[in-house]
Amino acid sequence: MSLQRLLDSDRLAPAATSAQEIGDLLRLVRQYLWDAQAESISADLRFTAAYQAALQLATIPLRCAGYRTVGGGRHVTVFQALPAAMGESYRDLAGYYDACRRKRHMAEYQRVGQISEAEVAELIATTHDFLLQVEKWLAAHHPTLLAE
Repeated sequence: MSLQRLLDSDRLAPAATSAQEIGDLLRLVRQYLWDAQAESISADLRFTAAYQAALQLATIPLRCAGYRTVGGGRHVTVFQALPAAMGESYRDLAGYYDACRRKRHMAEYQRVGQISEAEVAELIATTHDFLLQVEKWLAAHHPTLLAE
């Protein structure tokens, strides 16, 4: 979905970002990924931590494009905006993260114990790879936002 369409449907609002904000998001992503690897907690909580890392990471290109989410369904909006903000090659990844969003929602609000260790490991690995891609993308497209 285009950023303009999301803006027109009142799901995005213009908002400038800063190197401080991007740095804070990257630190948060790393913390969530670290937490997701703590084997002393349940697979459900580890999945949630990895999902939160992915969500914050997918927020970075949107913020770099000069937008923030508004209204309900903010998680959905972030993933819908990812291909428009970072490139169409991220459409499949956005779909994967949206499926993780639904699974996380079920695990948190409806049914405990449905997340497998393999799902946790896959989400952690995918998000770690995405972190490397976002860092490379930032360096190429928004180097001034990596200052802090």
